[in-house]
Amino acid sequence: MNFTGKLHTKQLSTMAYPALVVPVFDDGALPKEITEIDKAWKGALSRALNEDVLTKSGEIFIVPSPLTKGIRRVAFVGMGSKDETTIESVRRAAGTAGNALRKRDLRSICYLAEPFVPDGEDLASTCMALIEGARLGTYIFDRFKSEKDKQPLEVAELHLPKGVNTKELVGYVDRAITLTTSTILTRDWANTPGNEATPTHLARLALNVAKEADLTCKVLDRKECEKLGMGAFLGVAKGSQQAPKFIVLDYKPRRYKKTICFVGKAITFDSGGISIKPALDMHEMKGDMGGGIAVIGTMRAVGVMKPSGVRIVGIVPACENMPGGSAQKPGDIVKTQSGKSIEIINTDAEGRLILADGLEYAVREFDPDALIDVATLTGAIVIALGYEVAGFWTEDESLAEALKTSADSTGERVWQMPLVQDYKEKLKSEFADQKNTGGKWGGAITAALFLQKYVGETPWMHIDIAGPAIPDKPNPYRPKGASGFGPRLLYNFIENWLEK
Repeated sequence: MNFTGKLHTKQLSTMAYPALVVPVFDDGALPKEITEIDKAWKGALSRALNEDVLTKSGEIFIVPSPLTKGIRRVAFVGMGSKDETTIESVRRAAGTAGNALRKRDLRSICYLAEPFVPDGEDLASTCMALIEGARLGTYIFDRFKSEKDKQPLEVAELHLPKGVNTKELVGYVDRAITLTTSTILTRDWANTPGNEATPTHLARLALNVAKEADLTCKVLDRKECEKLGMGAFLGVAKGSQQAPKFIVLDYKPRRYKKTICFVGKAITFDSGGISIKPALDMHEMKGDMGGGIAVIGTMRAVGVMKPSGVRIVGIVPACENMPGGSAQKPGDIVKTQSGKSIEIINTDAEGRLILADGLEYAVREFDPDALIDVATLTGAIVIALGYEVAGFWTEDESLAEALKTSADSTGERVWQMPLVQDYKEKLKSEFADQKNTGGKWGGAITAALFLQKYVGETPWMHIDIAGPAIPDKPNPYRPKGASGFGPRLLYNFIENWLEK
């Protein structure tokens, strides 16, 4: 669905919006910007606030117009305390209002932007948050339904104070649209079932993204991966009839001083292999490619917005993990491209295997200045941090600070976890260089330590998004299902890292 963001500074009384979204704080005051409309409506808006003051964040009250022309309805959205309002609050309020109005089959709405601006923030970041909340909050995934839902918004207009230079804000709106488009792509594919989102389909998507966003794309098949010695990656793919694909997206400007590589886990369906998962909730394992599709979404944003001075590479090893007759078994030993050997203790610890070959490929082929892997890797991180926060590990302070700054601005939350070197003992194997799992306790940490073995001296960060990629409950701009976690966070991270 095409989506447009528009900016206006025209007098409100002359506009004919299907709906105007207005914030209300716990003082219940009518924003001065709509006193003229209230007067024309003979006090209907102020009466509504007096009778039903919205104090809680997320409450919404819609007042229909008594007139036959002009603005058709005003949607008040509760913001709580003004001094506690943040950019994330704005995002959520925009999603709440957008979704409520979408359900009334409205395709175009307008936000009264200036009153939404939190203390200490600017109009530009507020405009971005309103566009993000409006678009992401009205997202639906009804591809496989015969009866379609009410469709998402097509137009979100932002009404700005008279005298504001709208040309200076257009870039922020365009940025929000680009990043939400990449987020929606990530959501769509993580929501798509495994019979429709195979490694081959994912490779085709990457080729289409490369064409759209002016990237180069290379897809290695099984034979090419065998020649490179990707035994860890191919070992995971052995039990499936679906062919594995090793996807490389490359943004390479004419001049650049730094290179950054993202490696995303894309298990398009994870049964656990021979160490098969319990049936309960296994259907959610269609989303085990969350890291890989987040990298593809990020690369799309990179290609559209074209950051300068940096080469950016997205690497996505894609395969299924199935318990077929040829599947790898506990006790098997596989080797990565560099010849490092891994004893398979549990075939359900497969994501780290495909990432090992992905990380070594990135180091060997691109010699990056920064290497970041993104994966729905462990249930242990969900136990530690829940469904709202991703864990990350790094020994490079510039990478850590860039990611934290990005999380603060995007609302995609992260928490730095420890790389406890003593835990490497848990990964020791009697028969190989290391085991693929260190046991139950500290499982998210030992998974990070496992991956660290394949990055050499390259500045590296591991992000485990197992919780926020498919959260247990929705929020106002994140409907049930895949969240699309990643592209907004990672694109902002690139910019923050370049500034360090």
